[in-house]
Amino acid sequence: MKYDVVGVGLVVVDHLVVLAQHPDQDTKTNIISDAYQVGGPVPTAQVLLSRFGKQCAFIGSWGDDQYGPLIAEDLAAEDLDLSASRMLPGTRSGYAQVWIDEQAGTRTIACYRPQNWLPPTELDSALFQQTRAVHLDGWPSETSLQAARLARQAGALISLDTGSLKPGMPELIPYLNVMNCPRRFITEYLQTNDVHAAGKALLAQGPEIVTITDGTRGAWLFTEAGCLHCAALPVLSLDTTGAGDIFSGALLYGILEEWPLERVLQFACVTAALKCERLGNRGALPTLAEIEVVLQTRAPAIEVDSL
Repeated sequence: MKYDVVGVGLVVVDHLVVLAQHPDQDTKTNIISDAYQVGGPVPTAQVLLSRFGKQCAFIGSWGDDQYGPLIAEDLAAEDLDLSASRMLPGTRSGYAQVWIDEQAGTRTIACYRPQNWLPPTELDSALFQQTRAVHLDGWPSETSLQAARLARQAGALISLDTGSLKPGMPELIPYLNVMNCPRRFITEYLQTNDVHAAGKALLAQGPEIVTITDGTRGAWLFTEAGCLHCAALPVLSLDTTGAGDIFSGALLYGILEEWPLERVLQFACVTAALKCERLGNRGALPTLAEIEVVLQTRAPAIEVDSL
């Protein structure tokens, strides 16, 4: 195989703004620091995978505005193959304002999603024949669904980082092998707060592995054999931006390495937690060596339920 992971999804430029704490409505506050970074669930996960030695190709688009060159240069510098991506003339790139509350270690995001995308007809089926896995975020819905169809035809593993509920999810989920979602997704999609009931319900829709993340409450991994829960790694959280993206990338890495599921889940939880100790989603990425030290010295507890 030429690639380990082909990714299809949204790419944005994040403007990270660090505040002492979120201001009250209709008031002003001082900015402590700010920075620009390239983000998006799929490219962020793929940068992690690339740094861990996996060969990745990203399929996406950006505008010919001031952010387009930054996106192209950043992803190329991380060794992502962009041959199937392109700039769309006369369009705007994805953009997000990320307000980071330094005191609470939380972030609030206002995102502009592009109005123009690569259409499904521009996906090259040959690319999907050359990869072990395809990673999606569900944007845009028709392109994501077509990518899943092509991946299924090619026999590639199909992974989805749901984020929030998006159009087309019910049609996309039956194609999945791996599905990762934050706890808020199960409330939006299934109208339940019961993690175990949600995990079983999502498995019934098609995926072989379902993970549900819940911040300081850790994460759950469901298969037909049962459920695993991994406690959250205690860290001093500075910035949670991209933590779910990183969890998905680390989860996919462990699956591609064919590790036992207990190690896969611990690895994903530790990787995401270590990222939260630092600002952003590039300099914040932990190395394999850093993750391994934590796994050997203070790995979070795993609870097994009939697995």
